[in-house]
Amino acid sequence: MNARPRDLQAFLDRSQAAIIACLSPDGEPMRVARRIGEGLRLDAPQAPRKPNRLPVCGQIAGALQTARAQGGAVAALADSFAAIEPQLAWDRRWTAKPGDAPFYDGHANATIVGPDGLEKRDDIWIGVSLLAPHVRYPDHHHPPQEIYVALSSGDWMQGSDDNWVTPGIGGHVYNRSNILHAMRSHDRPLLAIWSLWVTDRV
Repeated sequence: MNARPRDLQAFLDRSQAAIIACLSPDGEPMRVARRIGEGLRLDAPQAPRKPNRLPVCGQIAGALQTARAQGGAVAALADSFAAIEPQLAWDRRWTAKPGDAPFYDGHANATIVGPDGLEKRDDIWIGVSLLAPHVRYPDHHHPPQEIYVALSSGDWMQGSDDNWVTPGIGGHVYNRSNILHAMRSHDRPLLAIWSLWVTDRV
């Protein structure tokens, strides 16, 4: 097993710090965050993919500028993400179709830790999603519990289209196992980091 690169370690440390900072000390979201943190103490083989950017990735700089303006842990996380971003392979969601141009051209995802990430593993997945302004990510669900940290403004749907939450920049969203969820941007790009505890399958 190779030692984890310094810039990746810095990102993981700061993403965990940002999650912990916005969670209540008790409750399931904190338990999930702690499991993820404990799992990340052991690194895994480094297997970077060939870097790839989509046109929508031009929105990243503006989103990071917004995050840096918050200062503190959010700004530190933005800086550490910027350091690894050039290494990432950005892709569209597998369900995206060219006929749905607003979504097809207006979003991108990249895995940082996980089967297709910079660090290859299957117990924890950490990645990032980007939405151009006025784009909605489609409804979806999955067994792993998930925690988002928002680096810019946006809304998250949980359970039904009548229930949207706005965590604010630096805020979090917790998705319990198999809950239907989605997200949408406003008049600025949405950039959010997600962490999944994949071993909690149901």
